[in-house]
Amino acid sequence: MTMDRKGLERQQRKGLLLEAAGRVFGRKPFEEATMQEVASEAQIGMQGLYEHFASKQDLYEQVVARRAEHFLAQAEAILRVDRPPLEQLRAMFLIYADQFKGRVIWLPMFIHDRVHYDWGFESRFLPRLKEIYETERARLKGILRVAVEVGQLQDLDVEFLTQLCFGVLEASLYHSHRSGIEEEPSACVERAMACFLRGAGARA
Repeated sequence: MTMDRKGLERQQRKGLLLEAAGRVFGRKPFEEATMQEVASEAQIGMQGLYEHFASKQDLYEQVVARRAEHFLAQAEAILRVDRPPLEQLRAMFLIYADQFKGRVIWLPMFIHDRVHYDWGFESRFLPRLKEIYETERARLKGILRVAVEVGQLQDLDVEFLTQLCFGVLEASLYHSHRSGIEEEPSACVERAMACFLRGAGARA
């Protein structure tokens, strides 16, 4: 069904509000950011903001869901290309690094929610976000399992390798953000891959 002009304008306005909220949440943790700051960033009144989002929690969830959907689409696109498992892993790392470039606060937010999910604590994960996270985790485990089978990685528990992947990538992203040195996401990825393979790569 074709959307009428009013509906299209509303959708576009909501998209702009989500972009503005993303910038605010990218500068401040959820607890510190306010709806007033989002409205100011978007140059809109509070009433206009609340016409689209019932609360700060609702706004936050939609911002994160939008980013997660974007990540999922990118991951599905790159993994359609046939390449060796470690090259698939490098490509997935690059998507993660691209997501956090210029958005310093998104990294601790991501780690916070992921750790809560991993350990079974209460978190802000929506059912759709949980589904996306589980899909990506399963995809990563599949890549690592193949890498073990073809001898590119040591025969270690795949769950351990998955956690190790997240650990080295997050450490590299942290270093990239905290060092104050501007670097491309690819440099961050190569550092993470080098550390990962040094610890889990096949022994000569």
